[in-house]
Formats: sequence, structure tokens, C-alpha cells
Amino acid sequence: MTQRIGANPLGRRVTVGPATFLAAGLLLTGCGVGGTEPPPSTPADPKDTLLAAVPNETTPAFRFSGTEVGGASVSGSVDPLLKAMELTFIQTDIETKAGGEFSMTMSLRLIDERAWTKVSVGETAEMNEQLGLPRQWVELDQSKLSSIPEYDGADMGNAALIIRAADEVQQQADGSYTGTVDLTDESEVAEVVMNGDIAALGEQATSLPFTAVIGSDGNLDTLSVDLPAVDEQPAAEYVVKYFDYGNAPAITPPAGDVAPAPDAVYEMLGE
Repeated sequence: MTQRIGANPLGRRVTVGPATFLAAGLLLTGCGVGGTEPPPSTPADPKDTLLAAVPNETTPAFRFSGTEVGGASVSGSVDPLLKAMELTFIQTDIETKAGGEFSMTMSLRLIDERAWTKVSVGETAEMNEQLGLPRQWVELDQSKLSSIPEYDGADMGNAALIIRAADEVQQQADGSYTGTVDLTDESEVAEVVMNGDIAALGEQATSLPFTAVIGSDGNLDTLSVDLPAVDEQPAAEYVVKYFDYGNAPAITPPAGDVAPAPDAVYEMLGE
């Protein structure tokens, strides 16, 4: 994916193996004799086609966005060849002990073994000042982190893990792919989609509808899983979008003089 946002962009990151690549549409050459016609191509299995479209370590730099169950959102960019990524996590309607609410935006940039972060709490600089959190980029000291943030794969939204747990995958007339996801297939799938708490879903946990779209370039565009309303929780949707393949902005160290992260940053990260 495992940890939450910070070292973990969408949902809970789970390290998974590379997607299975299928040479769809290619004729089987075989060893024909004389004028024998080559056998027809084998139709691509929809599930394998989806897996082959998931970003991997040879994919050109791209951007991503998604929404977690609960309203948190994340966006950013990934460069698999440089093993670099930048993500911005936004959480709204965070409740204070006094009963008020505020929002928080946290960005994390990783390039090789270096990491930077910046945090904005509330709409003005006042809360940042009260908490001792700079609003500009600061560099993290890896020796002060019990869990070192690092690039751990191009598939930020765990699309491949979800697809592997899918059943009845079919391609529709509009080109999209649909099917159902079994959250009980592996515990990691539930952790990605809804933090692992699936008991309240009952039998519904074994067949949640999903939809995926592959772009004209053959890369995965979107994947979403529908979650039903349970008790007081309204219906929700786990969404991940991948786009701008080959056109994402370069991921570089923050410009200008960047100060070391103060202790308040490590305290916020739970160190």
C-alpha cells in the first residue's frame, strides 16, 4: 500500500507484484507448413487486459488522484523510472476537542532517498504558527523517522490488488470494464477499499460492484469500487484516477533554501 497517507497515498499501500502482461491482438505465428493459415488470435481475457493496463515500473511519469472513504482526497504525480513521487493529501472537517472544525493539507515529495514535506493547517497561517509547523517545504531527516518514507511502486491506488480480487470481469459496449470485488478474498483488499472493517457489510462484502476504464493509450484511466450504505454511514465510492502519462510535471527538489524539518513535524508524523 502498511501505513496511511504519508508513506501511503491512496488507501493503504500494499506492495504487489508486477501486472501480468498479455500480448493481446497478436497472431500466433506457430510453425505453419506451406500455405497453412496461422491460427486466429486468442481473445484477451478482460481481467488480464485490465492488469496489463495498470501502471508499473516501466510506465512513463504520470499524475494521479483519488478519494478515500471518509472524504479525504489525495493527488500527485509519479515517476517510476526515477523512483520519485509527489502527493498532496487533503482532509476536511477535522474536529477539534473544542467542537470546531478545520482542514489540513499535507504534501510529501520523495526523490530517491530524500524526502520533503509541507503542511497547511486551516485557512490562515495562525494554526500553523500555534502548532510550530512551517507552511513551506522542509526536508525530513531519515534518522529521526522510525518508518522511512520511500517510493514503493507505481500503482499508487492499489488498482492491481483490487483487480486481482475481482470476479465476473466483462468489457461493456462503451469500452469500460465492470465486475465485482470480493473484499474477503484477501485482508489487504479490505484495508485498501475501506480500512478493513467489513463485518457490517455482511454478504455484500463478497460482491461490491467496480468499474474501470482504459484510455486510448492502453493505460488505466480510472477504477472505482461502490460501497453500500451501512448503518449510519452513507454509500461511498473508492476512486483512483491515473492520467497525463508521459506529460506529468518533473519531480525535482523544492526550489530555494529549504530548512530542516522542526520537531513539531516529527511529532505530527507520530515519531
